[in-house]
Formats: sequence, structure tokens, C-alpha cells
Amino acid sequence: MELIRQLHDTFKPLAKVILFCDGKILYDHELKTYCFDIKNLDSLDKHFPYLCIGQNTVAGEYYYVINVAPNDQVLGIFMDPIKIEFIDIRLTLSFIPSDQFQLLSRATVLNKWRQANGYCSSCGVKTSFNSLEGAPDCDCSAAPAYPIISPCIITLIHDGNRVLLGRSKLFPPKMFSTLAGFIEAGENAEQALAREVLEEVNIKVSNIEYYGSQSWPFPSQLMLGYFCKYESGEIILNDEELEEARWFEIDKLPIIPPDTSISGQLIRSYISGRSKLL
Repeated sequence: MELIRQLHDTFKPLAKVILFCDGKILYDHELKTYCFDIKNLDSLDKHFPYLCIGQNTVAGEYYYVINVAPNDQVLGIFMDPIKIEFIDIRLTLSFIPSDQFQLLSRATVLNKWRQANGYCSSCGVKTSFNSLEGAPDCDCSAAPAYPIISPCIITLIHDGNRVLLGRSKLFPPKMFSTLAGFIEAGENAEQALAREVLEEVNIKVSNIEYYGSQSWPFPSQLMLGYFCKYESGEIILNDEELEEARWFEIDKLPIIPPDTSISGQLIRSYISGRSKLL
């Protein structure tokens, strides 16, 4: 996938469109996709110019992101509104293949970015798209409005055959996940991890080991994933971010996030590694 951030006056041949409305994404339950052929949709002329976010260089397909209003008619005449509907983006995490997540994440972030930058944040003038920078711009001294990505750490705390998981009140019932938090100015990722864990659950950790990263579109983070070893402390919830945190044996886990999320990947990877030791 070649990443693109351009406005096009017309759709390229083999255009695929990703549609958003009120924070939801159009999804085809039968074909299991959120990417639609332009020829199957109703006219999108009023949404010109079109934001292109990527190209499949093998298939020659270009991907566009469009935000529509609730009263816009976008479904083509042969599209079944029972099978094709706008759904909560988070719901897609439980059933889309992991190889589709990167494009969905990019589309979600750039859709919000475009909607938020129609006017200059410094002088209030309507922006124009700077094609060289790939970003909204104006004639004042402010820099072009590039997409803002916030770096975060996310970590699985382990202690032999048990792991520490937390539960946010925003999670689905009975789901627990790894701990996460934003990196503060002046911190490196490892310092942020130790601070966040201590702040959230009163636990000190060591042996911080990098796992991998993931773009996360809620709203626009780069999640840096780590394992870390329990060092000392008893669980005490020190802030309101978590409603519960507990130790779980790896063979008696609660509901955990799907492996489309780096949280689910961290947990499953650790379990797989422990299983090889037994």
C-alpha cells in the first residue's frame, strides 16, 4: 500500500471509497468490507474534491475517504440497506481481518483530520489545500495543518504465569485489556511506561521489552507496545482511568481484545511464549 494524502478533482479509475457519517463507517455485512466501488454508490459529486489516502500498487486501486451528512443518499440502487449500513467503527475490530486494520485506521484518522481543519486555527480564515505539503494551509504565518499523531505506550505486565489486566468503564462487559497511556513531553517511551503503570495501578516494573507498534484511530494515536515484568507493589487504583485491575492466570483469562488490536496481540504473544516453556 502506497500512502497518499492528496485532493483529487475526479476519482481515479478503480476508485474505492470509504464512507463515514457521524463517526460511523459504512460496512457491507455480506461482503465483509468497508471499501466500496465508486460505480455502486449514488452520486458523490457534492463532496468534491475527494481526499485520496492510498493506492494499492498491485491492483491499481485508489482509496478515498468521504464524510457524508445523515440525510445524504449514498447507497446505490442495488445496495441493500439491511446488509449495508453505517456502524460504530469500534465494532469492526471484532470481525475485520487484521490485514484490513491499517487502512481502516488511516481512513478514520484522516477523515477526522480533514473535518477539523477547514479553517485556520491561528487566524480563522478558510484554509486551502497545499498540494506540495498534502495539508490544509492559509496565507498567515501558521504552519500547514498536518495530521497530528499522539504517541502512547501500551504494556502487558507479566509475572510468570499470570498477567495484570485492567478494565475501563468504556469496555464491553467482562472485557479486560493491557494498560496504556500517553507519553508526556520530555519522556522517552520507557519512562512513560513506568510512570503510567505506577500512576494507574501502584505497581513498579522492570525488564521493559519492546514488542511492536500500531496506529490506533481512537482518536489518533501511535501505540508503542511493550512487555514488562512485575517488580513490586500491590494493586491500588490511583486515578479514574480504570474501574478494575486484576491478576489473571494465563489459562484463566477474561474476555480480551481481538488480535486486530495490539493489546490482543501482546496478550496472545505472551501466552504463546509461556506455552513453549512448559
